[in-house]
Amino acid sequence: MLRAPKRVLVVATSLFVVAASVLAVTASAQSGASHRARPFHLTKTCPPDQYQGQIGGYCTVTSSNVAAIPAGTKIFYAQAAGPASLDSDVILYAGPGNTATGHCALDFTSGLGECTLSGGTRRLDGIRARVDVSHLGGDDWAWDGTYRFGEDGD
Repeated sequence: MLRAPKRVLVVATSLFVVAASVLAVTASAQSGASHRARPFHLTKTCPPDQYQGQIGGYCTVTSSNVAAIPAGTKIFYAQAAGPASLDSDVILYAGPGNTATGHCALDFTSGLGECTLSGGTRRLDGIRARVDVSHLGGDDWAWDGTYRFGEDGD
């Protein structure tokens, strides 16, 4: 029976440890890429038959660059709007089991505001977004900002 010299065994073990470390760092960097902020752009329409400023009213997404938030997604408002502003929790419903929660504040006088998304389920699990809201005209609005999927601090 042949035995490997101790030096060869130590070198082979060291190379294995180095290779495993490189693979772990590479995998971590690749998984971390999903946590990087990406551009977010969404347009929605809020016609009077869907949204009149009341609890449970909703707007419908007409376009989105986030695959998990397709056109047709509903954005429900949990608080009623005041005469000059909206300050409400929101729920995005992107199909059965696919939801995200957040908060929007909007000044009707300027047509500007801000929304944040801070979590979701299924395809929207772990979403984080911060967007500026702007009035496009008529019943149409835009959300522009950044989003990522991942835990706080990732």
